[in-house]
Amino acid sequence: MTADSLGEIRATLALVAEQLHGAQQYVGIARSRIDEAVGVLTELGHQHAEPLPPPQLKRAADELERGSGLIGAGVRVVADIGARL
Repeated sequence: MTADSLGEIRATLALVAEQLHGAQQYVGIARSRIDEAVGVLTELGHQHAEPLPPPQLKRAADELERGSGLIGAGVRVVADIGARL
C-alpha cells in the first residue's frame, strides 16, 4: 500500500466519520421532535377517551433508537479503523 493510497483511505474515513456525526445530529433532532409530538398528543389526549399518540409513533421512536445504536457502532468502527492506520 502506498502513502498516497493510505492518505486516500484516511481522507475517506474522515468523510465517513463526518457523515456519521451528522447522522447522529439528525437523530437528536428527530428524537426531540418525536418527544415533542408525543407530549402534544398526550396533552390533547387528556380531553379524549382514548390516547392520541398512535402506536406507530412509539415504533418510530424505537426504530430511531435502534438506528442511533447502529450509527454509534459505525462511529466506533470507523474510529478504530482510523487508529489502526
